Amino acid sequence: MIWLLAGGGESELGEREGDIRGIVHFFEKHFPDFTFHRITPVRNKRPPGRVRPNTVNDVLGKTGKDFAKQIKAKLDDKIKYQSPPDAILILDDLDCSCNVERKRLFNDTVNQAGNGAFKEIRRIIGFAAPELEAWVIADWENTIAKHIDFRQNHKAMQHWLNDKALSFDTPETFSFYDESKKSCHDKLSALLIESSQQHINQTVYSKAKHTPFLLHDSLKPDVVAGKCPIFRDFFTQLQNLSQKP
Repeated sequence: MIWLLAGGGESELGEREGDIRGIVHFFEKHFPDFTFHRITPVRNKRPPGRVRPNTVNDVLGKTGKDFAKQIKAKLDDKIKYQSPPDAILILDDLDCSCNVERKRLFNDTVNQAGNGAFKEIRRIIGFAAPELEAWVIADWENTIAKHIDFRQNHKAMQHWLNDKALSFDTPETFSFYDESKKSCHDKLSALLIESSQQHINQTVYSKAKHTPFLLHDSLKPDVVAGKCPIFRDFFTQLQNLSQKP
């Protein structure tokens, strides 16, 4: 059993309706020997006027320090009624922050959670740099280029994105940290959406619909690993974990 704690929101969670189950679906496909139990992100099923006192910990879109607080709250709660898992997988959008500092933050958070109950539990800490959409872009020919909503205009989308200084060979390097925004100066997913809006009658790219679908149905991890070293780091750790007897 692997407990999955993913930051972010729409791309990780997927659509509310239908069989688009977000990032869990992606990991289940490539690591069928494991059971992934998603702890975050979660949806608040109650109307705003009737939320539980701790619902602040269920808010979507948390990353960085806010996500670390959410992780600790969730693990503190889980250990009260469940045995620790075999491993913990944490995945967060890096948003142009330092991956070394962010990894240290999450390691410290896990060690402190549950009064130290998780100190000896294997954990894999990974990042989508700067967002999950970087993986889609890295494997463009298997994702956007083949999707029925974009295949007619995908070359024009590529050209438009190239003009915005996006490298399809190194998408993890896109943009830079903007202190005033506390995130990337330019948002990769926003540019991908905008690129799809340049063409009349074309479906607009959706983080909730297209990203999880493409991750599960089309994306080739080996292609992404060849272009995205931060992705390769945590994906290889999962592969090594699955190969253990």
